Amino acid sequence: MEKKESLAERIRKNTRHKGLVITTLVLLWINVVLGTLLMYRNSLGKISSGNEAYDNIVELVRGSKVVETVGVVDDCDALAIKLATYARRNSGKFVVTVVGNDTHKVYAAKEYDVRTIQDNAFMTVELNEPLDSSIDETINITLKSEASSGNAIGVYYSNEQAYENSILTIGDEVTEGDLSVRFLNDSEEMQKFYHLIITWVIATFTLILLLLLFIRPKYEILFLMMGIAFGLTFWLIITPMSVPDETIHYEYSFQLSNYIMRTEDHMVFNEEYQNYGAMAGHLNISAAYERFIKKINKPLSLRENDAVMRFDINESYKICFIPQALGITVSRLLKWNMLRTFYLGRLFNLIFYLVCLYTAIKKTPVHKVLFGIIATLPIFMQQAASFSYDCFINGLTFVIIAYLLKWMHQEEPISIKEFILAFIANLMIAPIKVVYGLFTLMYWFVPARNYGSKKKKILMTLIITFPAMFELVRLLGPLTMRVFKQIFRAITGQIAGSAYHLLKAETEIQTDILEPFRVDGEVYTFDDVLTKPLEMIELFLRTVRYSIKTWFYAAFGRALSGNTLILPTWIVHSLLAVLIASSIIQEKQCESLSFKIVTFLLCIFGGLMMVGGMLISWTEVEQIVIEDYGGPIIQGIQGRYFSPFLPYLFIILHNPKFNINKKFEPYIIYIFILLVYEVIVYVLSYTFMN
Repeated sequence: MEKKESLAERIRKNTRHKGLVITTLVLLWINVVLGTLLMYRNSLGKISSGNEAYDNIVELVRGSKVVETVGVVDDCDALAIKLATYARRNSGKFVVTVVGNDTHKVYAAKEYDVRTIQDNAFMTVELNEPLDSSIDETINITLKSEASSGNAIGVYYSNEQAYENSILTIGDEVTEGDLSVRFLNDSEEMQKFYHLIITWVIATFTLILLLLLFIRPKYEILFLMMGIAFGLTFWLIITPMSVPDETIHYEYSFQLSNYIMRTEDHMVFNEEYQNYGAMAGHLNISAAYERFIKKINKPLSLRENDAVMRFDINESYKICFIPQALGITVSRLLKWNMLRTFYLGRLFNLIFYLVCLYTAIKKTPVHKVLFGIIATLPIFMQQAASFSYDCFINGLTFVIIAYLLKWMHQEEPISIKEFILAFIANLMIAPIKVVYGLFTLMYWFVPARNYGSKKKKILMTLIITFPAMFELVRLLGPLTMRVFKQIFRAITGQIAGSAYHLLKAETEIQTDILEPFRVDGEVYTFDDVLTKPLEMIELFLRTVRYSIKTWFYAAFGRALSGNTLILPTWIVHSLLAVLIASSIIQEKQCESLSFKIVTFLLCIFGGLMMVGGMLISWTEVEQIVIEDYGGPIIQGIQGRYFSPFLPYLFIILHNPKFNINKKFEPYIIYIFILLVYEVIVYVLSYTFMN
């Protein structure tokens, strides 16, 4: 038996063999930490106040300027101005000056290269000294640029005045509204929160990097630790109710907790638990950090009145809210306040996801680094550390594909225990969204020898794919029957009008999970698909042309929080490069070409189902026309809906003839950890300014 290498021996071995490389990487990490903190120093640990609205945008071209005259906010030492690049690469200079109207003192005169400006984000302007209303009651903020039209940045402003007695001038015209500018002040509470988070991040990330460089633990252990560190960080820095639909999911989870605690009316909870003050839906705001510091330790103080929740969990799929509901239930039994209850519900959801992550990476014999990196991407960790049921879907997706790859590549027979666990995972995911359950069809690629015989393979594969197939038939069966009815009536000569009225009388196609979110206006129906097929095809193609790039980038996390926190382009492209690199790492086994073709076709079919579902459940008939694309588009599709496809899509890229040596795996993970650190500091900077 081979002697197991001790921890001390592993450290000595790695240090001796790669001492220079390790020293270089440690120094790089130190420089990244210090450089990043220095870059964002003007916004970290501060609280902002000012104009929250950004209704309009004006392109700042050569010869024009934007001037805002506004009252001084005492002790403000920096401004944050919301700018846009129009999603293009501009060039030229951008100038900001801040001058006191009483003393004519120049508080700032800054020149920026527009290529460094982030799209749809606040840019920080540091002042030479803090503002003081006893010296200057008002200031002029002047924005200029030397760029030509189509190559200049945009400046955001509101429709209505946000500041008393302020004046906004665009060009030479006084305009109603105010510049989207915010004043940054030092805050004791914000400093506490900032130091708490940044100390945690630097300490945990440093520990993980040292483990990666010196010890090289098993990947399931390493990515579990990364999941814990990343997850707990996003658990705190993504503010309550900011994750898409988190308010709804929180109330669903609370209703399920009411069922667990046998409350008389599951739709009712105390008003204290509906106290969303200082927390904003779909926005990351610094006031939530301040509330966390001030009120996380406050005792529970129930109010006299109860509140009725808006959405009923009986119209949704309950199982995906069990982890969150258990967290809420534990908190209520401990008589914790609303904030603690909320964060404990999030924590239980994160724990469920981490169990799935650990199981998946431990079980899969290939693509461990790829799965680990995808599973710990910021968008995945954000959803896992929230009340979103995306956590449930994403976690089970990794478990399902891990068992699939294990069974495909192993030599020994499939154990009953593993079969039951894989069946349970498939059973739980199919009713949520059948689109994600479709990939259970890939289990037909498991060799018959692993089941014992061809008959056993057919029987056991039918069992494991039954949940998804049942849901698919339940969803598409009525549609198929309606199509055949219409064809039959057309063939037998019945008039099209009677067929149309028959179709109108049929039940509209919708899934339980989408019912609570249907829009109020008239939406497209399956009848439109049958009676106007060419128009629907054109609508679909237009939507794909307009949105496919956005979907792709959003799937691996270009937009965080409520799709409002847009990451810098260089981070997004770097994450994409890391994903591609991790997908072409050399593996002992490789999936067959037929496996990749079927995987790709299932992704396409799943995407079509998703787009079709949003067409007939969300897309309004009367909507704004996208002028550059010649018509309306299908509404309601978000990039994160495609996130569970990522493991399958990136497996397709793996090629035994063109790959990266496995010895580079630790360095790919190292770069990924550095990028996540950059994301976290950017999220903090964004939130402190918002």
